[in-house]
Amino acid sequence: MAEYRPSVREWPASEQPREKLEQYGPGALSNAELIAILLRVGSAKEDVVALSQRLLVQYGGLSGLHRATVATLTEQHGMGLAKTCALKAALELGRRLLLDPGQERLRISSPDDVAQLLMMEMHDLEQECMRTVLLNTKVLVLQSRHHAALAQCPQSRSGPGTPKWR
Repeated sequence: MAEYRPSVREWPASEQPREKLEQYGPGALSNAELIAILLRVGSAKEDVVALSQRLLVQYGGLSGLHRATVATLTEQHGMGLAKTCALKAALELGRRLLLDPGQERLRISSPDDVAQLLMMEMHDLEQECMRTVLLNTKVLVLQSRHHAALAQCPQSRSGPGTPKWR
């Protein structure tokens, strides 16, 4: 006999993700609850919060979900194309927000500044690529440009003659 599982709508209002966000703000919600708001509904087997938790565990958190392909996510039980696209769009907006300089332009004073600027864009790339950072005469970033991928990155680099990157 199937076990009864209450839907999120049957939960106390103080435990429902949308209502928690409204009352306490988005910072009070877990990643699973925030994703649940995007996905809106679960499936017959699991509620939307359980679906969100399963995806986070299965893909190793938000960065894993960001790296996952649309095809891979769509294959997951409870995830169709609409839910997958909503999730991927939200993750991309979050990434762009981190990269958006806003009104202030970043001043480059060392190679570490460039590394910090590009780290979020490039940390999960599977191919080597080249980026150009354009500066004005006051050493403020004007823009960062992506160039064609150069080669597939090997899984590991070790041994004699391997460059040591910092």
